[in-house]
Amino acid sequence: MSAIAGVAAAPVVGSAVGAANVDNESQLENEIESGGTVNLDSDTVYEIDDTIRVTGLDDLTIEGNGATLEVGPTDGYVCKLGTYESPIDDLTVTDLNIDLTADGAGGRALECHANDNLEVSDITVEGKHDTPSKGPMLVGVHSSGGDGTVSNVDLADGGEEVSGGRGGTGMLVSNYHTGSVTIEDCHIGPFPDNGIYCSSDEGEVHVEGGTFENTNVAGVRLDGDNCSLSDAEFVYDEDIPGFDGQRPVRCDGGDIEISDIHVDMSINQTEAIRVMPGCESADIEDCSMDLNGDVRDAISVTSGAGSVTTSGNDFDGYERQPVYHY
Repeated sequence: MSAIAGVAAAPVVGSAVGAANVDNESQLENEIESGGTVNLDSDTVYEIDDTIRVTGLDDLTIEGNGATLEVGPTDGYVCKLGTYESPIDDLTVTDLNIDLTADGAGGRALECHANDNLEVSDITVEGKHDTPSKGPMLVGVHSSGGDGTVSNVDLADGGEEVSGGRGGTGMLVSNYHTGSVTIEDCHIGPFPDNGIYCSSDEGEVHVEGGTFENTNVAGVRLDGDNCSLSDAEFVYDEDIPGFDGQRPVRCDGGDIEISDIHVDMSINQTEAIRVMPGCESADIEDCSMDLNGDVRDAISVTSGAGSVTTSGNDFDGYERQPVYHY
């Protein structure tokens, strides 16, 4: 465990063994390391200059209560709660602000690995991710029967392209994710390497609602045993230098269902949805798209992809054909 430096005030923290008044960084660190429930003070800005790292706990709940973690320059980890090899059985993180506005404060702000139950909600990351590594957030559920919900995460400030094409991803789902996670009502701005990216052969990922703006590669990139995307809004109205393939959705693998999304796209790109060769099946229905720029296709299907079915869609403005097979 690394230390938390510069706590601005004395927060009140509760753990499995009762509440405690914490007036220095080592006590706060010990509370988190001990597990149970940790309540942060809503009036406190916690200045963090190193990594908070815990593994293997039975349960950990961090109630942010609107407190702020102010991150110093780093391209490493800020809060690493569990690992894929040693996840926390039941993990909850709620109502927390993370300040990445300092120059070079572009590491992994929050990484959450749960075994059985994961709840992450009402997280706001302020400031652009501006280093070439990681991206601000990762989640994973590592039991095949485990379940998670990630809701109302605000990553609207996005990230800078500072690495020649390999910048940060907004929210990653761990490659080792084997449970089910629902990502709902999240707000993700322009990142240089995907907004939400999942790539797990065994896990399920369901993206419900939310807004995605001008992200490179894909706003939502899906690859997994069973994935779905529904009721989300994609706005692509700015060609960003260094972002060479901005598109709303990319289907990389597994069986994917897409329904009731809306795309408003006015930039010069090849397609709104790309179905890749590794995708076993894609069902795209009841979607609406306003493709008012030089968008060539609503849906592009790459040779080698499995079955692609479409129904009930409303596409306006495409120049070639709604579904184009390469």
